[in-house]
Amino acid sequence: MSHRRLRAARSLIAVTALALAVLIAPQAASADAPPPPPTPTAVTVTAQSDPALAASIAGVPAGAIPAVLAAVHVDFDIQVTLKDNTGADATWGTDATVTLRTDGGGTLSTTTKTIPAGTSSIHILTAYSQATAALTVTADVTSPVAPATILTGPAAPFPVDLHLTVLDGNDASLLNGTAGADAAGCAVVDATHPMCGILSLPRGAQGTTALTLGVCPTGATCAPGGLVTQFLGDLTAPGGADLYTRTAPASMTIICDKTLCGQRGVASFRAQWSESATGALTVAPPCLAKGVIGADQRFCTDLASSSRTNVGDLRLVVLFLHDVRGTI
Repeated sequence: MSHRRLRAARSLIAVTALALAVLIAPQAASADAPPPPPTPTAVTVTAQSDPALAASIAGVPAGAIPAVLAAVHVDFDIQVTLKDNTGADATWGTDATVTLRTDGGGTLSTTTKTIPAGTSSIHILTAYSQATAALTVTADVTSPVAPATILTGPAAPFPVDLHLTVLDGNDASLLNGTAGADAAGCAVVDATHPMCGILSLPRGAQGTTALTLGVCPTGATCAPGGLVTQFLGDLTAPGGADLYTRTAPASMTIICDKTLCGQRGVASFRAQWSESATGALTVAPPCLAKGVIGADQRFCTDLASSSRTNVGDLRLVVLFLHDVRGTI
C-alpha cells in the first residue's frame, strides 16, 4: 500500500473512532445520571413546640414535656413533609403552596407558606387565637404541576392553653408562693375566670420552668368549666437528690370560684392530678397529716391546709414531689 493510501486509511480510522466517541459519550453520561426525584403523592404533618421555647426549658426532664407546648398567641411549629407512594421524601421541580387550617373556631396567625422547588420539607411557625383541649392543624399542599391536585394531611391534636409562663427556677414568685398559672398571681378568680393554681416551691427548681393554665382535657371528669394548672420543671438538686420530700413537699393551691365550687364543704373536695404532661387525671387522695405526703402516696389533697376565702372561694391545697398537672 502506498504511503498516500496508508495515511488516508489512518485518517478514516481516526474520524470513525472520534465519531464513535461522540456517539458513545452522551450515552455513558446518561447511564450515570441520577434518576429523577420521586413525585409527591402524600404529605405528613407534625406539630411541635416552638424550638426557641423548647430550648428555653431544655433543663426540664424530656419525659415531662408534652410534644406541643402552646398557648393563645404563643407560637408553635408545624412541619410539612412531601412523601412519595413508598413513604420516602419527595420533591417537585417548581414551588408549591402550603395552606394551614384548623378544626376550631379560632384563627391561625400564619396560614400559608411556599415549599421551594427541590425541597421536601418546611417548618411554619404559627399561633392560635383560642384555648382548646385538642387542636388539629391540617395542611393542604397544592400540586404545582398538571393535573393539579391537593395533598392533605393532619397533625396529631394537641392542647392550646390560656396562659403560658416561663420562669427561672429560683424566681421570687415560686419561692414565696405567689406564682400564678395565669401569669398574674391568680389575682382575679371569678365566674369568668373560675379556677387558677398558685405554685409554692420554697427551695425553687433547677433551671427554667414552665407554668400553664388550660382547659380540661377531653374525656377528663373536671368540674364543669374547670381549668388545669400545669407545672413543668426539674425538682432535683444539681447532685441528683430530690429538692422536696414527703415531710417538706412542694405545694399547689387551686383557687376555685364560688360559682363553681361553692356548694359543698371543703372536706368534700379532692384535686384531680397527674405527674405526666399527657397522662390521665386521677383523684389526689387526702393527706394523712397536714403538710405531709404519706409513705404510700406520691401526691395528696391537704384538706387540713385547705379553706374558703371571705367571699366563699375554695382554696384547695395539694402536696407533691414532681412536676404536675392539677384541677378540681
